[in-house]
Amino acid sequence: MNIREERKAVIQAAKTYLEAGRRGDTTLMRKVFHDDATIFGHFEGELLGGPIKLLYGWIDKYGAAPDIDGNILSVDVEGTTANVKVQADNWCGYNFTDSLNLIKVKNNWLIINKIFNHT
Repeated sequence: MNIREERKAVIQAAKTYLEAGRRGDTTLMRKVFHDDATIFGHFEGELLGGPIKLLYGWIDKYGAAPDIDGNILSVDVEGTTANVKVQADNWCGYNFTDSLNLIKVKNNWLIINKIFNHT
């Protein structure tokens, strides 16, 4: 793939992440996260960090968020790595800025790490 196609594929992974949140669909969410992915950030004053299953548990707890106002703020692709900055407002009433780090594995872009800021 050329850089334009790689960028489109990275953006699609970020869009799928947002769509999975809208639907409250952890099966769809798992398709864009690496099995060993991690999540870190502060939520309501507490540091949250560990395996990505923490995100899946959060989605199971809060459910679908059909009113997410999601925007891709920036995309940077460098070879087999990428970073996407996403603004996700009104995710079950919460606002987040996410930095998604992706890695290309077997021609698929997967999120390996999510660092978030809760506002």
